[in-house]
Amino acid sequence: MKRIFLKSWIAAVLFAGACCVMTACNDDDNNGGQNPPVDPDTAVVIGDYAGTMNSVDAAPLEGGEEPAGTAVEASVTDAAVSFADLPVRDLIVRILGDLGLPSDDETVDGIIAGLGKIAYEIPYTATAAEDKSTVNMTLSPAELAFTLAVEGGETTADGSEEPAGMEIVVTVESAADAVFTVESKNLVFDLSVAGVKCAGAELEGFEPFTLHFDLTQK
Repeated sequence: MKRIFLKSWIAAVLFAGACCVMTACNDDDNNGGQNPPVDPDTAVVIGDYAGTMNSVDAAPLEGGEEPAGTAVEASVTDAAVSFADLPVRDLIVRILGDLGLPSDDETVDGIIAGLGKIAYEIPYTATAAEDKSTVNMTLSPAELAFTLAVEGGETTADGSEEPAGMEIVVTVESAADAVFTVESKNLVFDLSVAGVKCAGAELEGFEPFTLHFDLTQK
């Protein structure tokens, strides 16, 4: 009887040890209890992209042709769509016009040069279609903020005028999911510029507009 009891006790200990090992392995597979790994069906969106950005309300060119759009590059991680240099020329022109400031090419070029590169990141969550042909990406755009150099600043010692800095905060919205097509590696989405604040005040007369992005994975 003692031998039978001893064998049963040893078997129980070995079984418990095996369970612990299996649990540890499962914890490793689950990334130590942290966020689960990226779904392989949605991971296809990760990469670098190049394409165009168009204002949806842009007037057609002579002959009825659509504008070529502005070249743009982006990168997609497992959490966000990122722009290292978001084109803001059209936005600057509209803001200057609503402020009653000059918006000629020379003025706009100078402002954009002073701004440098505008970085912008859009968090998202992704869901793959049942047939795995597309991935829908629900975008959660944040505000876009930058400082706009305008006339009316302080006069320096040499008599020149130092441009004043005006804080600009742009409300960006997304009404529909971005869609990535697996076969063509094409990513399309729209962002709505819903409102603008200049120095903390809503910009009166600003007309919301939509930017359309058509990007291809490199």
